[in-house]
Amino acid sequence: MYKFLLVEDSLSDVEAFQTTIKRMNRGNGQTIYELVIAESVDKAMEMIDSTYNGAIIDINLGEHSGNEVIHMITEKLRVPIAIFTGTPDTSADSLGIPIYKKGEANQEEIVTELCEISDTGLFSVISGVGIIEEAMTKIFWNNLYPQINIWKLKKSQGVDTEKVLLRYVVSHIQELIDTEVPAYETEEMYIKPPVTNEIRTGGIYTSKRDSMSCIVLSPPCDLAIRADGKPKTDRILVCEIDDNDSVVSIITSGIEKKDKKIKAIEKALKNNYSDYYHWLPRNDIYQGGYINFRKVITYSPEDFAKEFEKSEVKVQEFFVKSILNRFSAYYARQGQPDFKFKDESKHIFENAVCLEGKSSN
Repeated sequence: MYKFLLVEDSLSDVEAFQTTIKRMNRGNGQTIYELVIAESVDKAMEMIDSTYNGAIIDINLGEHSGNEVIHMITEKLRVPIAIFTGTPDTSADSLGIPIYKKGEANQEEIVTELCEISDTGLFSVISGVGIIEEAMTKIFWNNLYPQINIWKLKKSQGVDTEKVLLRYVVSHIQELIDTEVPAYETEEMYIKPPVTNEIRTGGIYTSKRDSMSCIVLSPPCDLAIRADGKPKTDRILVCEIDDNDSVVSIITSGIEKKDKKIKAIEKALKNNYSDYYHWLPRNDIYQGGYINFRKVITYSPEDFAKEFEKSEVKVQEFFVKSILNRFSAYYARQGQPDFKFKDESKHIFENAVCLEGKSSN
């Protein structure tokens, strides 16, 4: 069952949507779609909540603007929005909200788009009645509230318990879902845009001079901001990201058979091709590539700001830890010291035989 709110003051447009909904329900042989009408901004503000699968909003609503409803939803709710208007004067497109111009798009197209958005499960996960909400309720009663005296004590000791509890709750949610979700999709590796403009470990940056891509691998503690607004470190460490296709060409060079080429690529994706390459997947969020641990550069915070554009994507924290582990291992590696192993082995064997002889006597 899909439930939509139509915010529209034009009777002809309301009737067109109602006719479309009736036709779509008849086509399915049952009532799958429900349309609720709000003919004014005030009505829409009263009616909209997290139970809707989407809101279809006109911008020009007499003395008021549909932008008011959009602003309220994006500030307080998590409900998919589609704009259907003859005057598409809105900044909502920066939020990824689809805009349909009257006379150019049909009603069924809009309803179908909202259904497809709803079917992704995104709003089932994070809506006010979604999976995360259920998980937090479970964690609250089973894990957190029974420990309330601990947090009362922490608060009395001057601890910022609200921020600490935020981190603590997130760790509980992660623990809860780790055993319930399938293998990662490559898109999960990235956060776009980054949630902060501060330089963070795992942030991916592009050079203003030559479009070189790199990833920040300074330890998070070094990038913590001091009271003066500057990071603790005076050098920011980055590694270059080699072009995906160039590395694949190197990996498959000299290999003739298709299946062997695929196996070589798979080996690289698992980070088993080389100690110094770390795969970053290509998808619709990021172009991908291979971090090259051999190409290390450091910049002062001032030079870093001059050299690089603002970060548009960041590697998710879980994956950052894996990258740092491999980066550290690459520079910590060393061969086994060379001893006269044959002589040592003979000596140990003769010693053991001698000890056995003494114990038998």
